[in-house]
Amino acid sequence: MTAQQSLKRMTSAFASKPNFDKIKELAQKLGVEVTPEIMQLGDNTAISNALVEIAVANGRSEQEITAALGPE
Repeated sequence: MTAQQSLKRMTSAFASKPNFDKIKELAQKLGVEVTPEIMQLGDNTAISNALVEIAVANGRSEQEITAALGPE
């Protein structure tokens, strides 16, 4: 399963309203800070995608991202 597939699976379980605990947990696994600007994106999919993009920019491998997005 690719990181994108994992992300899709994970975010499909979210309601449209941001789940702050899940977002915080994902950010921690990715080693990314959750900023107010990220939270203003408004929905879980947009926020999760932003966190993954930051993780990639910070040098996280697809394997590391896939592990972070994996089953809970």
